[in-house]
Amino acid sequence: MKINRTVFYTLSVFFLLTNVLLAQSKKTDSIGNFYVIDNHLMWQKYYDLDDVNELDEYLKSNHFTSSLDILNYKTSAQSNLSYVDGNNLPQYTNEGFKAFIIIDIIQDRVRVTVRDIIFPKYIQTAYYNGFKDQRGGTLDHYILRTADHEIKRNSGTYNILDTFDNSFEAAFNLNGE
Repeated sequence: MKINRTVFYTLSVFFLLTNVLLAQSKKTDSIGNFYVIDNHLMWQKYYDLDDVNELDEYLKSNHFTSSLDILNYKTSAQSNLSYVDGNNLPQYTNEGFKAFIIIDIIQDRVRVTVRDIIFPKYIQTAYYNGFKDQRGGTLDHYILRTADHEIKRNSGTYNILDTFDNSFEAAFNLNGE
């Protein structure tokens, strides 16, 4: 009986440590303010919060974020169709994009998350086994590698992410920086 208890405790500790190590090895990738979390690309940044009323007015006056109303607890919404301005951008970026915006107020800071960036007007035609498939693209599709969901490391990707980063920085210029 004593050996069985020892084996049981040893195996229990082994499985517990294995699970903890696997849970901690959640794979993420990042470039600048862009992160890959749960295999999805998102832009996230923290800002200092001076006045929640000013923040609400600012978000309502901004075309990109006008669907948010944080004083009435609408802290997440689909953005309006917006455009990025940059050099040497791929065709899909010229048709405009929409994104899902999340505003989290944590004590005296604001965390802004932009995710699910889509290009609704850009229709991509692909043929699979003789069938025509037309759909809009997502930034995830164009920026992340299919096999491991990490950000592609090339000059085109850096240019696109930098352009979107500048666009989001301008839209959320909360501190007047």
